[in-house]
Amino acid sequence: MRAGLPLAALGLGLIGTSFWLGLALDRRDPFEQPAELVAAIVTALVVYAAAAVLVVRFPLDRAAIAVVLVVAILARLALAVHPPTLSDDIYRYVWDGRVQAAGINPYRYPPRSPALEQLRDARIYENLNRKFAPTIYPPAAQGVFRVAYAAHPDSVRWTKLVFVGVDAIAIMLLALLLLRYGRRPELALLYAWHPLALVEVGHGGHVDVVAVALLLGSLLLNVRGRPLAAGIALAGAALVKFYALAALPALAARGKRRAALLVTAAAGTVVLAYLPFLEVGTRVLGYLPGYLEEEGFDSGGRFYLLGLVGLDGSTASSLYQLLALAALGALALAVWRRRGNEPEGTALLLVAALLLVTPAYPWYVLLPLALLPFAGPRLLLVGSALAATAFLLYVHLKAPGNPTWPLHVVWGGTGLSAVIAGLSALEAHRSRLHVAYEN
Repeated sequence: MRAGLPLAALGLGLIGTSFWLGLALDRRDPFEQPAELVAAIVTALVVYAAAAVLVVRFPLDRAAIAVVLVVAILARLALAVHPPTLSDDIYRYVWDGRVQAAGINPYRYPPRSPALEQLRDARIYENLNRKFAPTIYPPAAQGVFRVAYAAHPDSVRWTKLVFVGVDAIAIMLLALLLLRYGRRPELALLYAWHPLALVEVGHGGHVDVVAVALLLGSLLLNVRGRPLAAGIALAGAALVKFYALAALPALAARGKRRAALLVTAAAGTVVLAYLPFLEVGTRVLGYLPGYLEEEGFDSGGRFYLLGLVGLDGSTASSLYQLLALAALGALALAVWRRRGNEPEGTALLLVAALLLVTPAYPWYVLLPLALLPFAGPRLLLVGSALAATAFLLYVHLKAPGNPTWPLHVVWGGTGLSAVIAGLSALEAHRSRLHVAYEN
């Protein structure tokens, strides 16, 4: 394993950088003095880039996947010991687990409801966001919150450790999926060591990692010829984060019978998952409608492209959403017709959806990031640009004055890389047609 020693050295560097990053984040407001935080993030990206080049360009013994996994876990644990300061979502996870442990439907009451007064405390309740709203998280996420709470009640740190464990499983599933597609398992490093994954799982403790593990499991089960199990796993991923359903066109591309089994299993799983919560009727969607309005889907404020051309309002937003759905539909059809690399097709749809919707939060990038080891050069360029810059969304959200330049770097820069990749693909297609015509 000629490159094994440099890989191990870079792994130690990444673990050390994670400790440094944890200290830089361990402030009530990390952006009050951002220099140390920026230095730590840039260092982590440099170490990651060096490791990624090493893994892509040089042959490694398959034992290297053990180095990848161990370093990934330790780097996340170095961040998990610190309280979250970039996002307070994990407090809602613990709260939802507490509400369920008390035998109460989490979709029934918002946290500030008098009916939940006996559950309030200074450590969890006081750190909740949107106390006026019931939970937004779907049933599979609720199941995870309930299990984590049962294992160790009222612990933010324990909940983060649970997600680190889930992410370790996700990395192993990614390695198995790579093997199944004839690729080297150590390429899982492209996700496992990425600073965005370290921060969002280790520091933020975001439940998106459960969707990552379930989506990878669904892709693996599907390629092994188990469409029923793949449909169940896909439904589980979507019931953690709805946008995981972007994988459906790629998963359904392996024949009509298998597609029917997969879709039936997924639909049945969704119905069964919602049944225990249906006593609240339409409120089972929780805060989702309010969240979409809050995030500017109605006004158009959510969409970077509309803001770039100076358009807003419900009419412009509705038209934009119709055009975006049409574009995604056409892309989904192309992915469905091209069988053979379901993870790459899924990554393409996820990256395209994020580029069109331009969400405000970096953790939405975790799902496509986990599939980048399957991407071709053009998609890898676009996905890497998005993952490398996504952390800057925190600058827009948290820095004084909420500067807009991070949006131009993240969404403008990623969009530009997508244009370059698209032009390159068109040129390559034109060249192939020219050669075919000459012959």
